[in-house]
Amino acid sequence: MNYRKIFIAISCIFFLFVISCIDDMVSSSPDGSYKYTAYDSLGTIVSKGWLKIEIKDSSNVTGSWEINKVGNPQNIGPQTGNGELEGSFNNGKLVLGLNPDFVDNNVGLVGTHERNKYTGKWYYSSFIGLTNWGSFEARKE
Repeated sequence: MNYRKIFIAISCIFFLFVISCIDDMVSSSPDGSYKYTAYDSLGTIVSKGWLKIEIKDSSNVTGSWEINKVGNPQNIGPQTGNGELEGSFNNGKLVLGLNPDFVDNNVGLVGTHERNKYTGKWYYSSFIGLTNWGSFEARKE
């Protein structure tokens, strides 16, 4: 009977150790990046990750991203995985495309960029047009 309790205790400790290691791997991000969270139109979290934004001037913004979906959201477009981003400022808003090589399968971010945060709306545009949207927040780490 004691061996069974010891086995269960060791198994639980091992499980918690593995989970903490996985969480550390997912949450690592480059220095100076923004911690990103996206919400659907009802306010439910659909994805989390990071954005690395490099502002060269108002018409030349580049960077990279890595985002993982949370749960099983539907129709959020290609905003999961990783990739390059491109954009510019337009009428005081920072407009970024997460898939700059695609016109009809892109996720865009449009929002207000302040010193340590970038907040606004994300949209998924597919070949049929606007397919889904929500809000996002990104805070510099």
